[in-house]
Amino acid sequence: MLHILLNSPYRISVSSLLSFSSIFDDLICIQDGVILSVINDSYFKKIYKNFNLIYFLENDLSARGLLKISKTNNLNVLNYKNFVRLTQSHASNMTW
Repeated sequence: MLHILLNSPYRISVSSLLSFSSIFDDLICIQDGVILSVINDSYFKKIYKNFNLIYFLENDLSARGLLKISKTNNLNVLNYKNFVRLTQSHASNMTW
């Protein structure tokens, strides 16, 4: 399953996100969800441990001044075209 995080991780129920996901699922962070790219927070580390792969939408990182941080932290950054491919490669998705 693909989980799409479009809200800030501070505005969702992280416990629900974790209970509906598994280490076989992927997560794509878009819009305010890209705040998850700031991985120094122990709160976010819980989320990182629970997913197979975590991706971040490049334009949203750039719009929030986080693109440089994402490259420093070697995060998986996708453009819109690859975001579409990612959604097509999963049978189902859930938006947070």
